Amino acid sequence: MIDWSAVAAIGSILSAAVIAVSAILALRQVRQLQRATQLDGTMRVFAQFSDPEFIAARKFVFHELPNKLKDPAFVAEVKNYTHVDLADHPEYRVLLFLQIVGSLVNDGLVSGPNVYRFAQYSIIKSWEILEPVVRMQRIATGNPYMWGGADFLYENAKRWLAQDAARRNVVNPATGAPWSPDQLR
Repeated sequence: MIDWSAVAAIGSILSAAVIAVSAILALRQVRQLQRATQLDGTMRVFAQFSDPEFIAARKFVFHELPNKLKDPAFVAEVKNYTHVDLADHPEYRVLLFLQIVGSLVNDGLVSGPNVYRFAQYSIIKSWEILEPVVRMQRIATGNPYMWGGADFLYENAKRWLAQDAARRNVVNPATGAPWSPDQLR
């Protein structure tokens, strides 16, 4: 005689096993989808960092902005954030991009380490030159959160770079001493 309660128990166990395997496979697919989405986002970030217009704006930040910040008329325009003409202020292209990327990294939509490996110099040096602009605008608008995504990106890129250099025992090529992000020129 068949013990139907035993058959029902075995059926329940098999059903639970099928559900567990299905859940594991679904989780795996979700992770793969997340990685694919991050890869797509990261590739788009890389494309923007390589865009000729972005490169020209970054060149402006590196080579012209420090002198422009000595011009009272330019500074007045920078402080008047809502009326800035983007054609006259390429630094905004860099700031906006750092803001967007920082927000994407902060929300986990783009991998921070992948971005830091690719663009650490651009992120760190751009922010260090742009920081006076950010400070002026934060004061002018009374908004301490203004450009917070860019600030986040800078702080985390610098921290990641310092940790990576220490982990891999990176040395300054000029001195042979241990390297740190503060040595970027």
